[in-house]
Amino acid sequence: MPIELQGLNKDRVTFVWSEESNDVWPARVLRLRCTCAHCKSEDTGERLIVDEEIPEDIIVTGMHLVGNYGVGIHFSDGHTTGIYRFSDLEARAQDDG
Repeated sequence: MPIELQGLNKDRVTFVWSEESNDVWPARVLRLRCTCAHCKSEDTGERLIVDEEIPEDIIVTGMHLVGNYGVGIHFSDGHTTGIYRFSDLEARAQDDG
């Protein structure tokens, strides 16, 4: 779990994992990676969203913790149902680091 989340009303979210480690995700990238039932088929795993339909200038309008494992992010396009697992986000940061 991050020690801090920054990004409300911004076009990026910063996950502060420790004093030495943080990861910055563009809001649009997070929106495109959403795996909720509206964005990804529960039956087939097929993506249901079209990249071109997600605004380039999308911002984060709200965030809330989901237990100790993730964060729910609300976006300026009205999407509010995605849950982003900290373990997945941190693993991506380590892979890219």
